[in-house]
Amino acid sequence: MINWLNVRTGIIDKIRGQLTYPIPSHVNFWFCFGGFAFFLIVLQVLTGAFMMFFYIPIAENAQASIKYLCNNIPYGGLIRNFHRWSATLIVAFLFVHTVNVITRRAYKSPRELNWWSGILLFLLMFLFMVTGIILPWDWRSYWELIVWADWFGALPIIGERLIIPILSTFAIGRSFIIHVWILPAIVLFLLIFHLRMVRKLGIAEPL
Repeated sequence: MINWLNVRTGIIDKIRGQLTYPIPSHVNFWFCFGGFAFFLIVLQVLTGAFMMFFYIPIAENAQASIKYLCNNIPYGGLIRNFHRWSATLIVAFLFVHTVNVITRRAYKSPRELNWWSGILLFLLMFLFMVTGIILPWDWRSYWELIVWADWFGALPIIGERLIIPILSTFAIGRSFIIHVWILPAIVLFLLIFHLRMVRKLGIAEPL
């Protein structure tokens, strides 16, 4: 069956090509954090998809659905914690990855597109965290939303006008749509582009 599938799709040959891709001799442990972050992004997708079967994106039911998931579904609490803690680790790993890129000056020509797509991915992870924190709709979610609105409200000239749009835009229903549909679609596009550029240009040589 595997051979039949490979003849028609070539998927096995592609997997073998990925596994046998040569790694430059100068690559060390510090080059691995981008891969660590990618692994955690995949984990986010899997755990998030599982939680979507039980989560109710309505203010009156959101917290109860989270409690039901954690207390009544086998391994539900464990999967939710995987989702929560891996989100924090993604930001930490991407920070180390970014510092590594800066110290190697791998943002210079011809890798500018790698750099800017990576920076966009880094910033989108923060937006993932903001919208994700809101979804349980507990006391932490409420105050996180208020704090974010206050921060934007502190901006000169336009700040006060942004508070109400932020509070309405990031209501629980819209946050859910942004978190599970809009942001993943944007991240998927940027991630494919970023990885293709890395494959095309290779890993930057040390200074």
